[in-house]
Amino acid sequence: MYAIARRVLGAAALLTLGLAALPATAQTDAVHTIPRFTFENGAAMDDMRVGYTTWGRLNERRDNAILLVPGTSGGRRWAESYIGPGKAFDPERHFLIGADPIGGGNSSKPADGMGPDFPRYTIRDMVHAQHHLVTQGLGLTRLLAVGGPSMGSFQGIEWGVTYPEMMRGLILWVPAARSDRRFQTIVDAVEAMITLDPGYQGGRYATNPTEGIRRAGIIYFPWLYSDSFMTGPALREDAVFDRAKFAFGEGWARAWDANSILWRYHASRNHDVSKPHGGDMAAALGRVRATALVIASSSDRTIFPDLTAEVVTLLPRVNQLTVQTDRGHLGTSQPEGSPEWTAVNARTRQFLERLSAE
Repeated sequence: MYAIARRVLGAAALLTLGLAALPATAQTDAVHTIPRFTFENGAAMDDMRVGYTTWGRLNERRDNAILLVPGTSGGRRWAESYIGPGKAFDPERHFLIGADPIGGGNSSKPADGMGPDFPRYTIRDMVHAQHHLVTQGLGLTRLLAVGGPSMGSFQGIEWGVTYPEMMRGLILWVPAARSDRRFQTIVDAVEAMITLDPGYQGGRYATNPTEGIRRAGIIYFPWLYSDSFMTGPALREDAVFDRAKFAFGEGWARAWDANSILWRYHASRNHDVSKPHGGDMAAALGRVRATALVIASSSDRTIFPDLTAEVVTLLPRVNQLTVQTDRGHLGTSQPEGSPEWTAVNARTRQFLERLSAE
């Protein structure tokens, strides 16, 4: 039973921290600096940092680069369990770029000193900063693919809409093109738990209010998994259930400053790729030229099936897989060797092989 518990907690940690159990080889960390960055809301910042990690190398044609972007509370190394020779993201075949979106990791973030005065950024801001990294920092004019899980799919679709000629493929795991009231309500409750911690002090705290962060994770916990998993044998023992219940929030508290996690979830909460297009989702997604790989979880209730169906229906070219799992929104973030990991790895590898051959 405790072995099962470790696997449960490991999956939560993978999504929470963007870390994998085993490191990939030949990785290089770096930071790209944007001299002057203007946010969507009009705020501006000098020397905006964009942290990233690379694996592999560019081929002679410079057309094998893949930009991997994380879920809301993940980071630049979120995909490491899928990176390696023979895996979905093969550094012997691809030049892989794992990016820290604005607001976390080695990128500019509230925790650097601005605290609550850090601009409220958006998914589009993340993508504009990543585009600067890719084109100005790395000198690339074309990517093989862009994408990731959850908020990574927000970014991937935004890339496809805003820079439609920039990539050949989109990798969209547990995806949506927008947030909705269900997810927005979850985030509102998470935000309330953190900001009501007496230590938060309106965001101008001297010590990170970790108790509020830990307990905010409990609010999110039941939305991550399915009913059958929550009531099934893996979590049957009270001690195991309690450990799993706190795992997500404890991961947040270790990895995130309160303002930084609040700003990050605010960006996900308010995302809608159709907003700059008059709210017309068909018009927005109709701009995409890339072929999309859509991998859904059969039991996801963070991103509900209707949101994924909207993506599948409106994107011009879609390769689709639904992973049968009781692990809910974490269905694509299960440990290496699990049935879910095996299915996601195989389909993603196949998709990229076809893209490369086109």
